[in-house]
Amino acid sequence: MSLYRRILMAYDGTEGGRRALEQGAEVARMHGAEVHLLAVLRLPASLGFMQEGYPQNWIDEQMEQIQASLDEGVTRLREAGLEVTGHRREGEPVIEISHLARELDVDLVVVGHTPRGRLARWWHGSVGTTLLDELRCSILVVMPREGEEGA
Repeated sequence: MSLYRRILMAYDGTEGGRRALEQGAEVARMHGAEVHLLAVLRLPASLGFMQEGYPQNWIDEQMEQIQASLDEGVTRLREAGLEVTGHRREGEPVIEISHLARELDVDLVVVGHTPRGRLARWWHGSVGTTLLDELRCSILVVMPREGEEGA
């Protein structure tokens, strides 16, 4: 029996996300795993406090961008020879990743890491670090190579 039967990859269209797709695809091929790809539209909390809520044109524009990222990721994985199911969610990435991971009963979650300064980490938190407390499965956090994105 394979260690990883079902894998969820979170994808945001960044270079770190692309590296995570590559490594996640390799793991999926090695284990013959079922693959799911998730793109999350993060809704800023500050917009939610506005009396009218989120401006519809902003939501539409963001949804188009998230869908384009998801479509790109699905295409990349299919070109790598994998069958993949795409998922799109709105909300806080950590919450949406952990909810879908539980719904799908995945064995592994794959995320990319983009180094940020201390203030940015404090303000936004780290998706990978926070997922450690939320998930009940293994997690692969793909780090940038030496010389990439501030590494």
